[in-house]
Amino acid sequence: MNHNSNSYSMSLSSLVLIICIFGILIFQTACKTTDLKVKPDLLPYMLKPVAFFSVKSPKKLETVWPEMMNRIELRLRELPALGSVTGIKEQKKIFENNPKLRSEFRTYLSTMTLTGISDKEIARKLEKKLESPYFLLLNFTSFPCTKDCSSNEQWVIRLKLIEAHSGDLIFRVRKQHQLTEDEKSADAYNELAGKLTTEVVDEFASGFIVPWHRWRYEHLQPASVRTERSELGI
Repeated sequence: MNHNSNSYSMSLSSLVLIICIFGILIFQTACKTTDLKVKPDLLPYMLKPVAFFSVKSPKKLETVWPEMMNRIELRLRELPALGSVTGIKEQKKIFENNPKLRSEFRTYLSTMTLTGISDKEIARKLEKKLESPYFLLLNFTSFPCTKDCSSNEQWVIRLKLIEAHSGDLIFRVRKQHQLTEDEKSADAYNELAGKLTTEVVDEFASGFIVPWHRWRYEHLQPASVRTERSELGI
């Protein structure tokens, strides 16, 4: 009798443990999602100069935002698949002598943030002045959740590589995260923001590559039109 009772208790405990683990996995999946959008062929975009843009900081992150962006820039400069990176400080120096372009740049960022559409006329001016045919835009937004969300605050972080003159999206990483109560304290909030933005850049780095079968196809081309890996530094 005791043996059966103990077996039943152990089975019940195991079942409860499995249900708890399953519930935690579902909750974590619901709290954080990541997705990518990629051009079929990334070879033409390797090692091209980019200008790194970031939107205005969410209010609660204003004090840590400059350092966060500085860390992201340093990480981007290390990526072997990117060319030269025109960073935020370099852009400020250029805009200091051109107030009209600075104003147009703010309009460009606002339009991209609100609509996701590139203002091609402004983009052409920025491309010429910044000498960067591609823009890499970090968009970090914080807003209340919908009624289906288990938290009252969520973040959506996007890192998008855009062709300046056409506005075409080349590569995008999007991460969504619903904050728990424990993550809303000041220290945890700041630390989490830094962690998730780093994760977004890491996702970009791991995905912005040329697949092996693309290289195989390239190597089957005549030598006169072939793109060698050594020419791209990878």
